[in-house]
Amino acid sequence: MSGAGVARTRRPYTWPPLRFYNSVADRVPRLARPLGTVPELQAAALSVAGPPPGQRSDGDFGDPSYLSGLEAFLAALSAEADLSPAGRIFARGAIVSALTNRLLVQRELADHPEVARRPVGPAMVVLGLPRSGTTLLQHLLSLDPANRSLRQWEANRPAPAPEVGAESSDPRVRAAERATRVLDRIAPAARTLHPTGPRLPCECVTLFANSFASLEFSAIYQVPSYTGWCLQTDMRPHYAYYVSQLQVLARHDRRDRWALKSPAHLFWMDELAHALPEATLIQLHRDPTEVLGSYCSLAAVLAATNARRVDRRKIGTFWLRIWVEGVRRARRARLALPAARIHDVRYADLVADPVGCVARLYDACGISFSGRYEAAIRDYLDGPGRHGTGRHGYSLEDFGLDRHQVRAQFEEAGHVLWQ
Repeated sequence: MSGAGVARTRRPYTWPPLRFYNSVADRVPRLARPLGTVPELQAAALSVAGPPPGQRSDGDFGDPSYLSGLEAFLAALSAEADLSPAGRIFARGAIVSALTNRLLVQRELADHPEVARRPVGPAMVVLGLPRSGTTLLQHLLSLDPANRSLRQWEANRPAPAPEVGAESSDPRVRAAERATRVLDRIAPAARTLHPTGPRLPCECVTLFANSFASLEFSAIYQVPSYTGWCLQTDMRPHYAYYVSQLQVLARHDRRDRWALKSPAHLFWMDELAHALPEATLIQLHRDPTEVLGSYCSLAAVLAATNARRVDRRKIGTFWLRIWVEGVRRARRARLALPAARIHDVRYADLVADPVGCVARLYDACGISFSGRYEAAIRDYLDGPGRHGTGRHGYSLEDFGLDRHQVRAQFEEAGHVLWQ
């Protein structure tokens, strides 16, 4: 490990207020808030959601399948995450937010039962290894007015159903902007690795956090046993809840098709295909030796916002094993899915000719590729929107990984389409 890496491990925070709070809370334990029990966290969510209108019960969190994931997450946070006092506040806040979302989604479904009877319909779902061009392709697809993308502020609080054109007045947008500013303070390197913003398209993995079956938690917190739970659990009820959230989100804003994206779908392509029977799956391919170091760097940056210590070698070993498993599962799932439902895109082709790549993808899906959409893509590519806000150095070696070892493991798992 480099000297810089060791320094970042010993002092993960760059924002003085957090360093000060952690220092004081370590000396005065009563200032360090506990995570809380499941009933306490549910009560906190009820307080945030507020009383429902009418005489309805105010404690409906929906399908109880979320409870086993919540319990696994809490256990991993306590036993493995090595949370700082601030980290416990962040984790508790994430849990309460997810439970609040469940309450609000259930109220929306109860008030508008017709939503659950309306199919999600066509969708283009981008997946593949992280850092393989999935974000770029998702952003390009979001430029087509016929495509309904998931924006960060909606993912943070999907219910009640967002109104069309409400971004100037919806308080959820302001809340997402505040959260983004806080993250920029706490982890300024995160945005250089993964451009994000309240109004930008985001990964739909965030919606799975609301059923506590999300690899987003695994990327933020050091919780290997919880990640293991996710990989071993039956994901069908969680994909069903994912569909319910998409139905709520589309109540006022339904277009020709959804344009969604998450590398996490790589692990559950069969569940995804069954949950969205009209979806086309688009798998990105890039040399894993070019993406794994970047992903591990992002995971280390995020973990440093909540953990006392970050062991980069453990992060490298862990995520190599996890993403190799994702490729292996995807390869197995593809053998059982109709070939017409899956389209492959090489990262090299996407960056060399973005317009042509999207045009060929539309042609393969039987979708009209208009001149207006092409112009929007070219304007985007010529502007600053596709770029991050700086540079961030990383390498496989920073995480104890060898290039030949990484390539060999992915090739054994069946990842051979990056050439």
